[in-house]
Amino acid sequence: MAVLVAAGAGFWVWHEQPSFCNAVCHEPMDAYVEGYYNDSSQMAYTHRAVGTTCLQCHEPKLDEQIGEALVWLRGDFAMAADGRLATVGVRSDAKMCTGAGCHEFDEVVAATENWGGETGVNPHDSHQGYALDCSSCHTAHGQSFMYCNTCHDYEVPKGWAAPVRSEPAGDVA
Repeated sequence: MAVLVAAGAGFWVWHEQPSFCNAVCHEPMDAYVEGYYNDSSQMAYTHRAVGTTCLQCHEPKLDEQIGEALVWLRGDFAMAADGRLATVGVRSDAKMCTGAGCHEFDEVVAATENWGGETGVNPHDSHQGYALDCSSCHTAHGQSFMYCNTCHDYEVPKGWAAPVRSEPAGDVA
């Protein structure tokens, strides 16, 4: 009985680690775990650096885990050329990012007031309101995207992608 309890406790501790995800599901998880540990351009890496674990954002709900295990066993997932899942996964909204005291949205808004030195510009308090969620711009496991520049022509943060447009950008503030 003691061996079973110790084994169960050990499994639970391992289950809480990123290494569990790619040890069990090499494909499709290897690229995500690799970025978490080694790609400083990713938010996942930055989150790891401050002690945030994968499961603090990806809450392990039993029904979802069973569903994911079945999809993995069937091989019922498509991979993109970059080694990541071809389908969109978790979308991050303000509730997810501010949950458990991770980010205080009012502080984020205050920190980005007059963004880029432009009076009245604030990507976290935009005219889009709450129609946008955090993952419209911020990508934890890939390159973040300057969504504002689908209409505007603001400076793109280093390491971010800019939208490709066929017409010259003009400020439509």
